[in-house]
Amino acid sequence: MIRQRLDLQLLTGNGTSPNLRGLLNISGIQTQAKSTDPTPDAIYKAIVKVETTGQAIANGVVMNPADWQNVRLLRTADGIYIWGNPADAGPERIWGLQVVRAQAETAGTALVGDFANFSELAIRRGVDVQVSNSHSTFFVEGKQAIRADLRAALVCYRPTAFCTVTGL
Repeated sequence: MIRQRLDLQLLTGNGTSPNLRGLLNISGIQTQAKSTDPTPDAIYKAIVKVETTGQAIANGVVMNPADWQNVRLLRTADGIYIWGNPADAGPERIWGLQVVRAQAETAGTALVGDFANFSELAIRRGVDVQVSNSHSTFFVEGKQAIRADLRAALVCYRPTAFCTVTGL
């Protein structure tokens, strides 16, 4: 569960110690409202904002699984699935960008950005797991306490290289 917590911190952390400041809470991140656009159109508009205002090349989209489900189930007027036959694995891509499904991403919001060039996850120490029975009466009761942690930092070099898409 450490990795799930790290995902949550990387996206929505509030920056109050010991939390990281997640990408969605860094000031300067651009925003694109979905409004009446179809979801793929709103995502493309965010890609263009990253390229023009952010002077970056978007290389990924982070979406909540429920929001990606809505995109994946889009159909033409004839009922044909746009993102491929349900019998096939289907592409995890939109506008040529890799889509990462993350439960930590707020439902109704997607994050488009140049993750490779303008963000960095620095891990100082990997996951450290400790097990002990020396807490309180744990030894007598045959219980053990488990503690796991890691040390990491998130760096965003150019906030305008990222854009949230809201209202999905």
